[in-house]
Amino acid sequence: MKEFLHSVKFKIIICIFALVFGIMIYAAIAGDNIIFPRSILETIAQPFVTAGKAVSDWTSNTIDTLVNAGKYREENERLKEMLTEMYGQIIDKEKTDAENEQYRTILGIAEEHNDYKWSSPCSVIARNAGDIYAGFTIDKGSRDGIALYDPVFTSVGLVGVVSELSEHYSVVKTILSPDVSVGVMSTASKTVGVTENDAEYAAEGLCLISYVSKSSIIGEGDTVVTSGSSVFPENMIVGTIKRVFDDKNGLTRHAVLEPSVDFYKISYVFVVIGFNGQEE
Repeated sequence: MKEFLHSVKFKIIICIFALVFGIMIYAAIAGDNIIFPRSILETIAQPFVTAGKAVSDWTSNTIDTLVNAGKYREENERLKEMLTEMYGQIIDKEKTDAENEQYRTILGIAEEHNDYKWSSPCSVIARNAGDIYAGFTIDKGSRDGIALYDPVFTSVGLVGVVSELSEHYSVVKTILSPDVSVGVMSTASKTVGVTENDAEYAAEGLCLISYVSKSSIIGEGDTVVTSGSSVFPENMIVGTIKRVFDDKNGLTRHAVLEPSVDFYKISYVFVVIGFNGQEE
């Protein structure tokens, strides 16, 4: 008996019984023959109906996908193109808005300093690899009227100078670099000094102001501007004082300056290509 229950014949009988039983259920429901109560038949039949519907839906979807694959692919490509165009328009608008804001601010500065000659907005196109002083390259050069050592600004303050030049691009060294010294002045006390930088301060995004008179009144939070020279025009914002301390010689003081510009987030700059008193 045990062998029969595991035999192929027994399995065939079970399958036939299940098939006949399913047909009886269907006939009973479809023809309103009440062999068992209808609710019981529907409950028994529900898994078969659900499974059949799932198979039907899957088959229909599969056939639709195969038949219309090309159509769906073309539609997908059109949607991708539309999204790309839309994102491009958004980026272009953000870029235009940023440029307009730069223009408005520079226009205000230009009204105060009508002797300045400005370049058109310059885009930062590369960060100088390995430069701990945040140097970068811009997309304007000598053909745009830019010359070596021209001062570079953003709408919020001094950036640095043009240190290398070609016809189509320029390399900019920031005021974090020890190669760039700037004469500066506190607007509150008119105290003057000169920026002297090193890797330690540059790593913190700061500048060191040296040669500050021992008797000067300068303190934390003071605004610092350019004092004016043949390289840098006067009264351009440089940053604010973070702290002040005495030099080891006891005769002068130092001030730690936090630049107003975040050199690692610059996207656009302007170059002052001429001003009264600029060195030829």
